[in-house]
This record gives sequence, C-alpha cells and structure tokens, in this order.
Amino acid sequence: MKKRNEPSLTQKALRALIEAVGKAVEEHRRRGIPLAVWRNGKAVSIPATEAAVMHEVPTPDGRKAKT
Repeated sequence: MKKRNEPSLTQKALRALIEAVGKAVEEHRRRGIPLAVWRNGKAVSIPATEAAVMHEVPTPDGRKAKT
C-alpha cells in the first residue's frame, strides 16, 4: 500500500522538471546566453538578464500554484 507522505510519481516528475528548468535558466544567466521562451503563442528569444525566476508552477491538475 502507498504511504500517505510519499509524493506521487507525477509530483516527483514535476519537481524534477522545475529543478531542471531552474538550472538551465541559471546557466544561461551565468553565460549570458539568450533564452528561448513561449509568449503569446510564439517562440521568442529573451536576453539572459531578463530571465526571471518562475513565479507560478503548474500543478498536476492544471492549476497554477505560486512559489
């Protein structure tokens, strides 16, 4: 039986994805490489200096949770 305190596989995957994105953004900032992001239905490139830390994190049910 599954323990109540143990995160689900979806929660573990989402946390791993969030951490990977954070590391990628930090690497781009450190090296000064522009980031490709999705805005208003289009892929755009933004300077590394404008890269912001994620303020909203999607939850497995599709809602957004602030971090």
